[in-house]
Amino acid sequence: MDRVRLAIVGCGNISQLNAPGYLQHPRCDVVALCDIDSERAKRRAREWSITPRIYTDLAQVLDDRAVDAVELLTPTWLHAEQIVAALEAGKHVSCQKPLAVSVAEADRFRVTENFLYYPPIVKAKELLDAGVIGEPSLVRIHTTRVQHISGQVMDLDPDAMVWRRDRGRNPGGPLYDDGVHKYATAAYWIGEIGEISAIVTHGADIITETPAAAMWRFKGRDCLGIIDYTYAPEMTIRSRYYRADEFFEIHGSRGIIWVTRCTGEMLDLPAVVVIRGAETVSHQVGTDWRLGFDGAAVDFVDSL
Repeated sequence: MDRVRLAIVGCGNISQLNAPGYLQHPRCDVVALCDIDSERAKRRAREWSITPRIYTDLAQVLDDRAVDAVELLTPTWLHAEQIVAALEAGKHVSCQKPLAVSVAEADRFRVTENFLYYPPIVKAKELLDAGVIGEPSLVRIHTTRVQHISGQVMDLDPDAMVWRRDRGRNPGGPLYDDGVHKYATAAYWIGEIGEISAIVTHGADIITETPAAAMWRFKGRDCLGIIDYTYAPEMTIRSRYYRADEFFEIHGSRGIIWVTRCTGEMLDLPAVVVIRGAETVSHQVGTDWRLGFDGAAVDFVDSL
């Protein structure tokens, strides 16, 4: 395929991170935008300096013979139905997480995972594969969510959170909705996840169901994984995009790897740090959170 004619379906908050990778790709033309709010789609077109066709229904996109592929950035409960419809219409499909709302639905598909293209996470994988910290024994992933951030460059529409608070359409809180990124990262680094258990604090607001934690064993490895979420509504952090800060720690027989950031920039540390006894080595790589989305977009277009 010489050129890929792409439709972006869903022009909410996350589209601001997903779209640039496509817009910059030399073989990709964003020819259509689809959103139930046509004014929002038109606003994105102006922001991105493009003149796409504007649709308000996925069926219109799928009927458009001048669309080769779709990027689905819609609410979770719509994913399975929309993926099937797009594939049956002969379109290539890239879909944001979570893939579906049940294991039965998820078993039918594969999903784009932007975390695996984020340079600090890729660098940590390279260090692990090179045996820099020896045999891994523990992966710890911590996420702090807050109400207030400084340095924001992305316009966040509060209406985009409405469906996430509906338990009928959003099956879970952070361990589900954001956790899929973290489980995928752990599996990318170490291997397939086996037995797992979790503790979740259920509250009135599903979005802030914290504290929450899960622990698992990797299949065929003497290595454990731990993920936890906390909520600090009275704290302000630096973040250009979302109200969260992540910290990853990988322990091995010869050392420790830290990945100190994703969307947030709470710590004044290099993005990747290796600790081996008295020796500390820092690795400076690109840290703009959008880079992971750019990489996923490039990989999708290049695969067509």
